[in-house]
Amino acid sequence: MELSSQESIRALMGACGMSAPSERRRGAQSAPGSVHHGRKMRCKCGRCSQCLDNARWERIFTEKFADPEYYTHQVIHYSSPLTSL
Repeated sequence: MELSSQESIRALMGACGMSAPSERRRGAQSAPGSVHHGRKMRCKCGRCSQCLDNARWERIFTEKFADPEYYTHQVIHYSSPLTSL
């Protein structure tokens, strides 16, 4: 049973900007920019203004919020809440 001809399906998909199923290969990568769906990759050169600003904010965050003893406080108290009664 065929609901529509292959030519009309190709014409409709071409009008929408889609490639026909026979033109696509399984596992093939699409355009390089579409992999990240509009997300920008973060520069890591360490010399440009964006990298210097990111490093500055990382340093500020580390100074204010990073607790070097966070994982050393591993005191676990096993007691019943009824012991205070």
